[in-house]
Amino acid sequence: MTHPVRIHVQDHGFFVTDRDVDTPFETMDYCTGLAGVMDSAALIATGVDRGYVEVTAAASQVQPGLDTEEQWNDLASWEDVAEVSLYVPNGHLTVEQLELSPLEERPQLPVLSSGGPGYYRLRMHASGRDRHYDKVVDQSGERFHFLAWPAPPQAPLIIKAGSRCGYGLRMTPLASSAAVAPLPAVKDEAESRAAQQRNLPRL
Repeated sequence: MTHPVRIHVQDHGFFVTDRDVDTPFETMDYCTGLAGVMDSAALIATGVDRGYVEVTAAASQVQPGLDTEEQWNDLASWEDVAEVSLYVPNGHLTVEQLELSPLEERPQLPVLSSGGPGYYRLRMHASGRDRHYDKVVDQSGERFHFLAWPAPPQAPLIIKAGSRCGYGLRMTPLASSAAVAPLPAVKDEAESRAAQQRNLPRL
């Protein structure tokens, strides 16, 4: 695992993204509660609105296992863990801030796309997102870790879901898609009477 890098967060987020790709925000899927996922980028959802979080990242050639007790114990310090698939056409999947000032450097974290262009599976880990939720703090105490490896596209997978922040994000699409059932069409009075007459039993 790499040494933690401080990433500046704006508007509750930062990116894991292929370089120079379009990020159509209207297509984001928050079903994991960890990120708004697009085809080639994930907008990582932080608890803090603005401030710094600590991030580590690593690339792998194969899927990291979750088959042994020791591997599961490695997840004990993380509240939320999930996986998503990303298409990386330019072969440069990295952690990025939403904006950089002219004097800032890009985050010095490993490139996650170890096999060049193609499809990747991204495993996301997060902890501390409830600590200063929706606040502006310099030291948020939030931690994130990312693992990526080449893999065909698959459905999102939630491995751990322990934060209120993640729960709220998973519930948001459900709340926004709930719609009131449409009222039945109102027939005019003459048509309604005629329909009733047609349905009367014959004597």
